[in-house]
Amino acid sequence: MKKRVKISPIVFLLMLLTPTLYLESSYLESLDNTEPLLIGQESENESEPAMAKSNEQKNESFSFELDERLINKEVIDGYLVETYREYELYKDQSGNVLKVIPTSNYNYIRYKIYN
Repeated sequence: MKKRVKISPIVFLLMLLTPTLYLESSYLESLDNTEPLLIGQESENESEPAMAKSNEQKNESFSFELDERLINKEVIDGYLVETYREYELYKDQSGNVLKVIPTSNYNYIRYKIYN
């Protein structure tokens, strides 16, 4: 006759969690060993910048700003809703705006209208 071996639920869970925890810990170790880079910042291990620059951009230096602009106002269910869109502004050294690039970020501000 064959004997049935009963495995308790705790032992079964340990058998499942042990490989998972091992893989998780190795993943977390790999995250600890990396350093975030800012755009244009050089890594200690690399001698080249993180972002390549074209020939035009190497000669000129730009400043970068984010700006929110009002693009729409509408009344919805007793509220005035203002829609703002975020834009990237690139300026030269004298403060002239060279490029305006819209982003996909929107902000909505809602005001209650009392009659």
